[in-house]
Amino acid sequence: EGPALKVLIKYYKEHGHTISGKTEMIMTNFLHNGRFQIGGKGKAMVIADSRANAVRYYFAIKEYMRQHPNESQGCNVLVAFSGTVNIDGQDYTEAGLNIDENGQALNTDKKFRKAFRSERYNILVVANKYQTGFDEPLLHSMYVDKKLKSVNAVQTLSRLNRTCRGKDSTFVLDFENTDEQIKDSFQTFYETTLL
Repeated sequence: EGPALKVLIKYYKEHGHTISGKTEMIMTNFLHNGRFQIGGKGKAMVIADSRANAVRYYFAIKEYMRQHPNESQGCNVLVAFSGTVNIDGQDYTEAGLNIDENGQALNTDKKFRKAFRSERYNILVVANKYQTGFDEPLLHSMYVDKKLKSVNAVQTLSRLNRTCRGKDSTFVLDFENTDEQIKDSFQTFYETTLL
């Protein structure tokens, strides 16, 4: 039963319909709320549970923007992952997917971070890379599609706590974790946790 359940969950999470449905929720929320925060400079991070699903989310967001050009005007997406990801026989790399307006690959950490800090990009999809240890004060919205626990949950959600002028709120939409699970992760570090 355990192995069969894992296979079914993996199939569900990787299925195009599942990612497309979640992408629609993510984009609807971000395009109508998150990006208008912090004086219209709000940025978003999508946390995928695997490198392959990060690439799938990247393509789903690109497709959503293609289908909704007026609504998503001024939005662009980057994806962060290490190595090469093979999906349906096609290999993808971070540098191969993240191409700037001049046709140049964002193939160094410095170029990548500079691009995301610019006004051109406001959505970042990650699996593990940049999930923690990434400081972007304009990050307002986070969409979590990955189990988080203990210090990893604290470090991931703490990407949102960087302050800047005009930032007076943050937003998290979590597809995987309950408020009790997150509270338990934070409880180790705080005497009182309110969600």
